[in-house]
Amino acid sequence: MPKLSKEAKQRLQQLFKGGQFAIRWGFIPVVLYLGQWRLAPACCDPWRWHRLGSL
Repeated sequence: MPKLSKEAKQRLQQLFKGGQFAIRWGFIPVVLYLGQWRLAPACCDPWRWHRLGSL
């Protein structure tokens, strides 16, 4: 394995720190978005709301 210079190591550290930040702060919004996208047709169907109102 080739030896990395100090500058290359610092760049890799910054890259990994940026990746960790993106994963930590991006995971929950992505999960919420995908959950909303999957549930949106079911909760927004007017036919279902009409049936619930007539009960």
